[in-house]
Amino acid sequence: PVHTQVKHFQVHDGRFVIPPGAPHHRSTATMTLKNDSTGLGMFSHMHVRGKDMVFSALYPDGRNEVLLAIPNYNFDWQMNYRWAPGSKKFPAGTKIQVVAHFDNSKFNPYNPDSTKEVREGQQTHEEMMYGFFFYTDDTQKLNVQVDPKTGVEIKNAGAEDAQARR
Repeated sequence: PVHTQVKHFQVHDGRFVIPPGAPHHRSTATMTLKNDSTGLGMFSHMHVRGKDMVFSALYPDGRNEVLLAIPNYNFDWQMNYRWAPGSKKFPAGTKIQVVAHFDNSKFNPYNPDSTKEVREGQQTHEEMMYGFFFYTDDTQKLNVQVDPKTGVEIKNAGAEDAQARR
């Protein structure tokens, strides 16, 4: 049986404005876990001015923990980061914070134009600040039966089993 569904949210800042020539422009965003959860992993996404990104857990009891630090972000090398299954637990109310920096200076060899102000956008000459956080909700109890050969949900599994025993 499947008991929980994989979920994710985007810790995202879409309102940043990177000034022309800025070598270390900061952007930050936070999302809160509503229920006790098990962390699965993270994924960062920025464009060519992306410089670094740090994911942190801000726990309800006041503790802070760095979950992932990407000190030298590279647009050409985006990968996911995962914990061992079941190893990372978060209590309800934990805030997942992402802090990123952008390099809009002439010293960034990937920067298409350091004289331009940069905002969020879909194109590579624009920027993005997305920290994807993947988790399961520990309070969720789906109890869905799935056929292991097809991956299809078995409807009324209990009724079918009772019918087969007759």
